[in-house]
Amino acid sequence: MSSQPKAPKTIILGNRPLRDYLLESIVSLNRESDVIEILGRGRHIYRAVNLYNMLSSRLGDRISIKNVEIGSMLIRNRRVSYIKITIQRI
Repeated sequence: MSSQPKAPKTIILGNRPLRDYLLESIVSLNRESDVIEILGRGRHIYRAVNLYNMLSSRLGDRISIKNVEIGSMLIRNRRVSYIKITIQRI
C-alpha cells in the first residue's frame, strides 16, 4: 500500500471559545493528520497566535512550527489581513 501524505487540516478561527479550537487541534494532531493549519483573519489574528501558544504549552516538544504566512485576501470585495500558522507533529 502506498501511503500518500494527507493534506493539512485547516482550522479557521471564528467567535467560538478558544477551548473548542484547542480541542479540535489536539484531536486533529493525534488522530487525523500530522500537519494542521491555523488560520486567523482580521480581528481573529491574535486568537490564532494565542491558540498556537496554548498548543505549545500543552504539547511542548511534540509540535513545531513548519511555516508562518501573513498577507491579505479578498473576501466579499474587501481586503482582509490574515495569518496562517502551519504546525507539524514531531
